Amino acid sequence: MQPENIKRGDKPTNKVTLDAVAQRLGVSVSTVSRALAGHPAISMQTRDAVMAVAADMGYRVPTEGRRAKKTSTKLIGVVVGALHNRFMTLFLTHLHDALQEYGYQITLMIDSMNDARNLLAFRPLIDGYLDGLIFATATLDSPVVAEMQARGVPLVLVVRSVDRVRTDIVEIDNIHAGAVAVEHLFQLGHRRIGLLMGPQNTSTSRDRAQGALRWLADAGVDANRIALVWGDYTSESGYSSAMGILDGPDRVTAIVAGNDTIALGVLEAAKRQGIEVPGQLSIIGFDDMPLAGSPLVGLTSIQQPVEAMARTAARRMIERIGAGALTPPVHDILPIKLVRRESTGPAA
Repeated sequence: MQPENIKRGDKPTNKVTLDAVAQRLGVSVSTVSRALAGHPAISMQTRDAVMAVAADMGYRVPTEGRRAKKTSTKLIGVVVGALHNRFMTLFLTHLHDALQEYGYQITLMIDSMNDARNLLAFRPLIDGYLDGLIFATATLDSPVVAEMQARGVPLVLVVRSVDRVRTDIVEIDNIHAGAVAVEHLFQLGHRRIGLLMGPQNTSTSRDRAQGALRWLADAGVDANRIALVWGDYTSESGYSSAMGILDGPDRVTAIVAGNDTIALGVLEAAKRQGIEVPGQLSIIGFDDMPLAGSPLVGLTSIQQPVEAMARTAARRMIERIGAGALTPPVHDILPIKLVRRESTGPAA
């Protein structure tokens, strides 16, 4: 393959080599190799340039290039997108405790991991030190999950899943959870319902919205009376989304928030607009984080078994490290529970 035939954005039909990347950049092969390995002698500017071009050309780290560790490091990498969600910090606490009981420690990697260059940036850590990876916030379009699986890295997905990737998964039935949330509101008489979800490229948001919409359609609720808004799993997203759908004479009477953090933003928006909760607006969230049960919040929520999820993920990781690819992947689906509090009530 001649590197000059590869244009930016093209997907090569043949295997891209280190030599091709080096020729594109006009540097030596050893410089490219060191940059991809995170060698300290390579400047950050050069390293970033090499990673960008390697990702653009479709360079894939060879499976056989993964350095075999002589002994276990007893260190597990945990990938999360952010730490603004109290559910995630609770999960990490339980996961740390569970893995510690097996004699393992965790190192936290805060990154969305939806860019191929991220894999190259984390390669020295993953190849040289980690016994396995637990992805707690994988996106549906993340290329890193499939790459890690292809490279034989022990891998467990928890909280979220990724389609068409055969790996161990620990999650709740989010489609069922979305149905339970709207069924509760429907039984209270609500027919104009808003769904304020997180990112559309996450299995949690997609499946919760799908379950809610399917249940409402089966119940005969007009789809035009349902407002669906995609956003982020933040209170700021909940606030701005709620301000948009709570304006007007035919506003929704109930809102399903993608998680409790979004729900807190909805509560703030309702307060700002002088809308009484639950007299004029019912709100239900997901996760049942500790703040939801506070008398100052009183948020109805779909409870996820956070400790059970963490302990199950830890157990699957230890089992995967021991078995490698010799056993088929396991998909654990844990139960949910509707916790009713003061934020939901009969439709006005």
